[in-house]
Amino acid sequence: MPGRVSDAPFVGRIQQLTQMAARLGRATRSEPQIIVVDGPAGMGKTSLVRRFLADAEPGHRVLWASGEEFEMQLPYAVVAQLLTHPSRAPGEAVERPGRATWPGPILPDPVEAGAVLLDVIGRSQGPSPLIMVVDDMHWADTPSLHAITFALRRLRVDRVLAVLVIRDTTDPRLPQGLRRIMHDDSTLALTLKGLSVADVAALNCAVGPARLPRRALSRLHAHTQGNPLHTKALLQQCTPSVLGAHHAQLPAPRGYERVIAARLDECSPPTRRLVNAVSVLGTSSALHTAARVGTVPDALEALSEAMRRDLLEEASHGGAPHVAFAHPLVRAAVYQAMEPALRSRLHHAAAGIVTEPQMVLQHRVWAAAGPDPDLARDLSTYAAERSREGAWSAAASASLASARLSPQEAERTRRTLKAVEYLLLAGDISQAAEMEPTLRAMPPSPQRHYVLGHLALTTGRLDDARQELDTCWESCDPATAPETVRCATEQMAWLCLIEGDGNGIVQWARRGLALPPGNRPSFLRDSLAIGLAVTGRHEESMHSVGHLPDAGPPRARHELEGLLARGMLRLWNGDLGAARHDLKQAFDAHRRGGLPYAALVALGFLTDAEYRSGRWDDAIAHGTQAVSLAEDTDQVSILAVVHAFAAFPLAGRGEYQAAEEHADAAAEHARVLSDVNDLALAHTARALIRTAQGDHEQVVTLLRPLTSAEIVHRDGLDETGIIPWRALLVESLIRTGHPEEAEELLADYELRAAQRQRWLDLAAACRCRGLLEASRGRAKEAEQAFRHGLDHGDGGEACWEQALLHLSYGTFLRRAGRRSEAVAQLEPAWRTFDRLRAMPYLERCRTELGGCGRTTTKARTARHPVLTAQELTVARLAVRGLTNRQIARELMLSVKTIEYHLGNTYMKLGINSRMGLVATLDPK
Repeated sequence: MPGRVSDAPFVGRIQQLTQMAARLGRATRSEPQIIVVDGPAGMGKTSLVRRFLADAEPGHRVLWASGEEFEMQLPYAVVAQLLTHPSRAPGEAVERPGRATWPGPILPDPVEAGAVLLDVIGRSQGPSPLIMVVDDMHWADTPSLHAITFALRRLRVDRVLAVLVIRDTTDPRLPQGLRRIMHDDSTLALTLKGLSVADVAALNCAVGPARLPRRALSRLHAHTQGNPLHTKALLQQCTPSVLGAHHAQLPAPRGYERVIAARLDECSPPTRRLVNAVSVLGTSSALHTAARVGTVPDALEALSEAMRRDLLEEASHGGAPHVAFAHPLVRAAVYQAMEPALRSRLHHAAAGIVTEPQMVLQHRVWAAAGPDPDLARDLSTYAAERSREGAWSAAASASLASARLSPQEAERTRRTLKAVEYLLLAGDISQAAEMEPTLRAMPPSPQRHYVLGHLALTTGRLDDARQELDTCWESCDPATAPETVRCATEQMAWLCLIEGDGNGIVQWARRGLALPPGNRPSFLRDSLAIGLAVTGRHEESMHSVGHLPDAGPPRARHELEGLLARGMLRLWNGDLGAARHDLKQAFDAHRRGGLPYAALVALGFLTDAEYRSGRWDDAIAHGTQAVSLAEDTDQVSILAVVHAFAAFPLAGRGEYQAAEEHADAAAEHARVLSDVNDLALAHTARALIRTAQGDHEQVVTLLRPLTSAEIVHRDGLDETGIIPWRALLVESLIRTGHPEEAEELLADYELRAAQRQRWLDLAAACRCRGLLEASRGRAKEAEQAFRHGLDHGDGGEACWEQALLHLSYGTFLRRAGRRSEAVAQLEPAWRTFDRLRAMPYLERCRTELGGCGRTTTKARTARHPVLTAQELTVARLAVRGLTNRQIARELMLSVKTIEYHLGNTYMKLGINSRMGLVATLDPK
C-alpha cells in the first residue's frame, strides 16, 4: 500500500469525497458515523479513502487495518492490527500494517475482543474525530468481523468515523449484525462505479505519455468500463498510436495479469525472487523475511528495482523495513502467474521462517500439492488443542483445512463435521449454515446426524433437529462413539428445554452424564438441574449442583458446569442476591472459552433477577446488552427470551414504545420456534405493559390461553417462580369481574407456592388473595392476606413485589378509611417507585396518598432529578469507585460514552467531581 496518498494519481470522485467530508463533520459533533465503500476490484475504493484522509483537516487520528486473503483463517488478524498499531494523523504515511496476531496466549471470544477494540477506540479519540478504516473486509477473518460488529454497535456519542471497504455488502460471510449496520439508513453507502470520460482524460494527463483525442478516450472508457486500475494499466502499457487507432485491438481488461507479468519479466532475477516471495507472504511483509524466503542477498537493491516497476512499495513501520504491493490485484497477478512448483517451494520456505504456529501450518497447507496425511493429522491435532482453549474459530479453520488434505474419505467427512460443530460453538451460524448442503451430501452417520441436528436447533428448526438427533441416538453405539452420543444428548436436552418438556430434559441429560466426560464444556449438568426444577423436584435439583463452590469465579471446567442452572434455581427460589452473583459469574466464564449460547442465557436471566430485585437500571443495561449480543452472534434460539426480559423493566417504567418493540420481537421469535415457554414469556412481557397501562381486559386476553389443558408440555408454565404470569392474570381477572375464575387459578397458585416454599410467589399469591377478598367485601380476610404477604417478604431482600404489596395494602386501607395506616404502607411503596422511576405506579401511589391528605413531590426528587437510566447506571458504578475505563468494560460501551454520561450527570446535579457524586447519590 502506498506510503502517501499524494504520490499516486487520483481523479474524479468529487461527490463521494464531499459526502465523506460531511460525515466527518458530523463525527466532530460526537455523532459517530459509518461509511461503507463497496465496488468491484480495481474500482479505486482504497484510493478514495486515502484521498479522503489526505484532504482531511490536521488533528484527526487514524486507525487502519486491512483484510488479507492469506490471513482469513488467522483469528483476529484484522482486529489485532487495530490494537497493535498506533493511530496516525492523516498527514503521516498511511500504510498497511504488517501481520499482527492477538496480543496474548489465549484467544478471547468476539465479545471480549470487541470490548478491547472499543476501549482502544475510546482512548484514541481526541478533540478531533478518530477515523477507523477497515480495508478489504471481504478478506477479514470471521472472529474479527464479529468483534468489529460488536464495537460499531456500541458507539453512542463518540467522535468516530468508521470507514468499511468491501467488494460486496451481500457477502454471505458477513455476520447478520454487520449486514444490518451496512444497510442501515444512517450508514453512508458509497458504491463506486467506473470513471467518467472526463475522469479518464484527467488520468491520461497524469500517467499517459501523451494526450489522447476525445475519440480515443471514449474508446478506452468503453473498453475498460471506467475501471481505474485497468484504465491506468492500459495507459501505461499501450502507445498513444495503439490507443488512438480505431482499428487496433486493445488488450482485454482481464489481461491485467499479463501487464504485471510483463513488468516482472523486465526485472532482474533477484527482484523477481523478492516479488514472488512477498506474494507468498501476503500483500505485505517484513523485507528481511521476504529476502530469506526468496534467497535475495541484496534485498534493498531488489526492492528499488521493484519500486521503479510499480510492483512493490516501501512501507516502513518505524523499525525493520516492510514492503507491500500497490494493490491486492498486483499481488494476485504475481501469485497466480508463478509456476506451481515454485509457489510450493516458496511456501515451504516460509513455513520454516514464520513463527506463528497457525501461519506455519497455513504455509504448509498452501505448499501441499495434494492430500497429505501427516499435515492433515497435524492440523487436526492443532484444532483439538484450540478447541480445548475455547478458541472455536481457530479450531474450525484448522479442521476444515485438515479435511481438505485428508486422503481418506472417512477422515475428510469426520473432520468436516467437526469443523461445522466448531463453527456452531463459535457462534458463526451463517458460515455453518452455508455448509449444510455439503453435510447432506455425505453418507449417513451418527456424527452427521448430530451435527445436522445441532445446526437445525441453533437456527430454530426444531422438528428437523429432533429428527436428526433421534436418528443419531438410535444409530450410535455409546461404547464406540461416546463423544458423539454425549453431544447429541446435550442437544436433545436443550431441545426439550425449548419445548418445555421437563421430563425429557431430565431423561436426556442423565443419558449424557452417564457417559465419559467430553473434551469441551458441557451444558448437560445445567440441563439436568433445570429439568429437575421445572418438574418440581427442587431438592434433587439443588443436589445436582452441590459440587459447586459457594462463592468466587469458577476455576475449572467442572466448576462452570451447573453454575448457570444454580443461578436460575436461586432466582426462582427468591434468593435474588445469590442468583445475581451466580448468573454474572456464569456469563463471564462462558464468554471466556465456554459456550456462547449459555453466556447469553445467563445474561438474560440476570436481567430477570435484576428486574425482580428492583435494580432496574442494571436490568435495562443488561437486557439491552443481551439482545445486542444475541443479534450480533445470530443466536436465534435465545432471542425470544432476551427480548422478553428486556421488556420487563421498561414496562414498569412506562417506556411503552421500547417495551412493545421488545415484546413484539419476543413474540415473533417464539412463533418461529413454536416454543410455548418463549411464547408465555412474550405474552407476560405484553401483559406487564398492559398492567402498567391499566388495561386489564387485554391482560386477560393475553394470559388466559396459558391455562389451556391443550398445551402438551406445561412444566415450565405450571412450576412457580419461573414465568410470572399467574399473579398478573389473577389480578386482572379480579379487576375485570371474574372472581370465580380468579379463585380457581389462585387456589392452585397458592398450593404450588406453599409446596415449594418460594417466598416471592407466596407474597404475590397473598397480594392476589387480598385483592380478591377485598373485591368480595371480606375486609378481615383481605387484611390478613396482605399482612401474610408482608411477613413473607421480611425474609428476603427488598424487591419489586414488596412495593406492589405495600401499594395494594395501602390502597385497601385508604378505601377502608384508615388513612394513617394507609400512609404507613404507601410511603415505602412511593420511595421504591420513585427510586425505580416506575412512573405508572408512582402516579397511582400519588393518587392514593392524596386521598389520605398527603402531598407528594414531583416524580424524581432532588437526589437525581432527570437522570436517564444510562446516566444513573454509570453514576452508580462511578460512586462504587470504578474508573471510566472499568465502567466502559462493565457496560460494554466506549470510554467516550461514559465520559458523556458523567458530564451530563454532573451538569444536572450541579456538581463538578466524583466526590460531589458520592455526596449526592445514595451508593445503594
